[in-house]
Amino acid sequence: WITPEHATTGRIIEQIQKCPSGALSYYRNDEAGQGEVQVDAETIVEPVSNGPLLVYGNVSIKDANGHLTKKNTMTAFCRCGGSGNKPFCDGTHKKIDFKG
Repeated sequence: WITPEHATTGRIIEQIQKCPSGALSYYRNDEAGQGEVQVDAETIVEPVSNGPLLVYGNVSIKDANGHLTKKNTMTAFCRCGGSGNKPFCDGTHKKIDFKG
């Protein structure tokens, strides 16, 4: 991880692109209005043994407050119930030895 206040835009983007769960995303202010990236494929859902539920494709997630978050490519959802970033996976399943 990096501290955003002390990093270049390029380093922040690089770190976000390494996010294995897809929970992190970004947009560039200088590219406003160019539209969102869309994956041109069917949505595929894959439960990972003892891990998250992976969803490949375009997904819109609405939280309890009605806030809509759009994700594309791959998103990992928590199945163990222990994530500190629900509904997204944060790797807690490994710490609590989740089986499922």
